[in-house]
Amino acid sequence: MPTANDRIFYACQGVAIANHGKYHDKSTDGYVATNEMVHGLQSVGVTTNFSLEQAFELGQIEIYENIEGTPDIEVTMEKVLDGYPLLYHLASTGVTGLGATGLVARSKQRCDVRLGIFPEENNFIGGAGGQIQNANTANGGNAPAEIYMSGMYISSISYSLSTDGSSTESMTLVGNNKQWFKDGKGRLRADSLANFDGADEPLGLGSDDNPSGGIVQKEDVLLSGCILPATIEGITGSGYANGMGKAHLQSITVSTDFSREDINELGRKTPYSRPAAFPIEVTCEIEAITTSGDFVQATEDGDYELYTTVASGNNTSNDCIYIYTRNGLGLDLGAKNRLSSVSYGGGDAGGGNATCTYSYQNFNDLDVQMRANGYIGFRFLVDGNDKDGNGDQFPFGL
Repeated sequence: MPTANDRIFYACQGVAIANHGKYHDKSTDGYVATNEMVHGLQSVGVTTNFSLEQAFELGQIEIYENIEGTPDIEVTMEKVLDGYPLLYHLASTGVTGLGATGLVARSKQRCDVRLGIFPEENNFIGGAGGQIQNANTANGGNAPAEIYMSGMYISSISYSLSTDGSSTESMTLVGNNKQWFKDGKGRLRADSLANFDGADEPLGLGSDDNPSGGIVQKEDVLLSGCILPATIEGITGSGYANGMGKAHLQSITVSTDFSREDINELGRKTPYSRPAAFPIEVTCEIEAITTSGDFVQATEDGDYELYTTVASGNNTSNDCIYIYTRNGLGLDLGAKNRLSSVSYGGGDAGGGNATCTYSYQNFNDLDVQMRANGYIGFRFLVDGNDKDGNGDQFPFGL
């Protein structure tokens, strides 16, 4: 760097995510491509643990050996939903097509992550006049300092849609390899950062031919394209738009944890695989301002309204959940979501509104879709609106 930074803040950091091994592929130059850079990133953190195990022996108080295990690297990131590729998709490239992009297929994918740190005195990190061009000619056009984390697995993902602020995606990655590079010896270079030129903005913002851009706000959760559980007071029907204007939704959070486990073998220090521990739980929490209560029955004999169904004697039954936003994000949780809890609260003397929070769970069923990838829609609903046969089952006009 031309001068030492006094601090590191948001304007002097950049993150790229690529398919595992891409940076060592001789068919490419090994440098970061512009479409591997993460847009809309709000935060990034890296934690390293060395898994020390102590051994003692009879006859002395001092430690016999402090055994170092495999280093454990954890990367956490959060971005706004802005029309650019999702963190989850960047970290699990190589799976395409309807039905092939669920948790099982994506859980097997690995990725490489690069975090570049740049001089703090410039307004942006790329483009003409950016930090690399102006400040780092001695580094051959590369980032002055860079962390490289390879072979990372997706550990957890979460999507948060709320009336309070912007909608976000969070992701945690885990792995066993981290390297620091300095003096321009990394792979983030000027042309990798071309779009970070001080004029970067959410995809489609202000565009007449693509008005669905911008960061997703409360009005961009399109209830006309959602399918919500009928157990929520005010929700009726079973198809798209069954919650439109009938339930006063405040927030929706969808998340899952892959619960990775190390599989080791003799003759090797690092695990040869870190598969997801299926079955894995997918949760969906929906909060709504209530005008009458939650009206969820809970008796030891079960809900009498379910007596004629396959859930006879139970208080809950399976529900479909599908969430859709204006920027083309679809969250398909399938048709076997079960209400696990409901809570009623608020409306206190301090002036708050009473709310009901409904928590649902399924196992192994979460398909995170983007319309830009060529398909969108709830796969269990066939409504005759698939115009081109590509699995797009949304009502015409969305």
